[in-house]
Amino acid sequence: MPYHDMGDHASVPVVRVFGDSAALSRGGCPAHRRIRADLSTGGNDDGRPPLCDTPLAPLNAVLDLVEHGGWTVGDACAHLPVPGGRPRDVLGESVAPPHAGLLSWVRHASRCYLDALARDDGRDGLHRAPAFDFWVRQYVPGPASPHSRPYELCVRGRGYTYVEGADRVRELRVPVMGVAGARERPRAEVAVAAYVLATGTRVDRDAYAERPSRYLRGVPYPMRGRSDGAASRPPDRVRVVEVSCLDSSTAVLHDGSASGAEESFAAAGREGLRSALVGGARSPGRDCLACAARSGCGRLPRVPGLLGLADGSRPRRSWSVSVGLRHRGCPARAHFHSLGLAADPRGTPASACDRAVRAWLERLHTRLPRRPCAPEDLPGEPASWSAGGRRLEGGQARRGAAMIAAHVGVCPLRGLVSGSHVRVGHTLAADDTRANVLVLARAEVLHHRGRSWVHRTVTTDAGALDGTEDDLLEHDPRLALAVGFLASGALSRGPESAVELEVLTPGGASVRSLDPGSARVRAGARRVVRGLAEPWHGDLSHPPRPGEACRDCPYRRWCPAADGSGDDAPRQSVGSSSEGHR
Repeated sequence: MPYHDMGDHASVPVVRVFGDSAALSRGGCPAHRRIRADLSTGGNDDGRPPLCDTPLAPLNAVLDLVEHGGWTVGDACAHLPVPGGRPRDVLGESVAPPHAGLLSWVRHASRCYLDALARDDGRDGLHRAPAFDFWVRQYVPGPASPHSRPYELCVRGRGYTYVEGADRVRELRVPVMGVAGARERPRAEVAVAAYVLATGTRVDRDAYAERPSRYLRGVPYPMRGRSDGAASRPPDRVRVVEVSCLDSSTAVLHDGSASGAEESFAAAGREGLRSALVGGARSPGRDCLACAARSGCGRLPRVPGLLGLADGSRPRRSWSVSVGLRHRGCPARAHFHSLGLAADPRGTPASACDRAVRAWLERLHTRLPRRPCAPEDLPGEPASWSAGGRRLEGGQARRGAAMIAAHVGVCPLRGLVSGSHVRVGHTLAADDTRANVLVLARAEVLHHRGRSWVHRTVTTDAGALDGTEDDLLEHDPRLALAVGFLASGALSRGPESAVELEVLTPGGASVRSLDPGSARVRAGARRVVRGLAEPWHGDLSHPPRPGEACRDCPYRRWCPAADGSGDDAPRQSVGSSSEGHR
């Protein structure tokens, strides 16, 4: 049952799990789900980034000031800390300074969110009262187990209450970066959110705001008692709604009785949470960035000097070749991409074709049982087909289909013996402890040749066909980082290991190979990786760099260097949705 007075258990670190843990994300680490819920493990003090790296934190701060403080959106945005300044506390939540482009997005996003709320109220003839306190489902250890851990089940989003007819309703509105409903949320996640609304108790947010750090370190949330009026009474009905911060669209994820929410949780949510709390195998990847147990993890390779940098004083971040290339083009554009800001999806035909071709091949390579690509695997209609969410038509479609046909003859799965180790679309991770950076690399196909790993990357850029090995490494730095992983032992190297680049053109395919055991190749790879990583590593302000990158920049509407303000740009349904965080 929910409780208010923890008694002896107030000194026992709580296990605090959020509803989004009920379903493991692709590439996620099962062990990390358990580790991040167990606040007794503490955390890693890696230093705060000088600029906010979680867009929904300043958005929620602005909405809190508007809904609970009566501020205007403009005044609330002006209250946020400025770049170069210190983080600012807003109702118990610490907010780091946002980049000027992120602030532009926050202005737009907060107005979109509030517009959607006003529109729904007007349509339904209702008044949704913002809930200052958020709801948490707490479980107190029973008297038979005085040393058991307390548990808290939480959700991310913004709460509201209202009365409709005879029903007392609790509603969770979840801000998303793109169009509401564009991404299907796991059923388990929605079931947990509805359950917390139906059965949760209000956190005493005033008490929380007095000493937030103690609760973030594992002290159970302070709860309001049952005698705090109608607001503490359980609801008759609960709703979970996505709200777009881009175009004010909404999508209802759950709407039903409180008892129905409990039944849905029992059917779809409980087992996912059990799995999250049990944990599982450790799987290195993006979760290693902030994992409290990474220092003792035997699965995450430690490769001091992988990036060729010796400065570990910077806040911990993650880096990949794509991050480095974006930063080379424009630091602000790279930062906006890392924040997940809504982007205009209209890319150049060449990039759309390249991504569609690679997505088509990945789908073929992940089939079970494993088998090489064959002529019958080509698009049925060469002039119109789609893959990876990208549709090609006409000449671009025929060009892409011809590239897929060319791949058939050089497919890396051709000739592999039964039972060979194959990983498709696999994320490699290594901890460069000297630079304090988690280094990530995506292998399109990893497979064994004998007992040696072979790393295959695909490109549709015919420019990679020419030049020396050094030219090849410069042309496609993904190869340089792959060499670094094999040369350092982050990916075990054998006598037949190779880093391959498959170059696809409508007229045919070619595979170029690099030997990670060659001293000359390793030296060239180190030079390329350091040259790409060093400018990014030293940059903590992410200034815009007007120039060539502006021509196809999908984030122009947020950029402070662009003409006009992203805040005044016309609303349009672009981008992809991203999960909301309180």
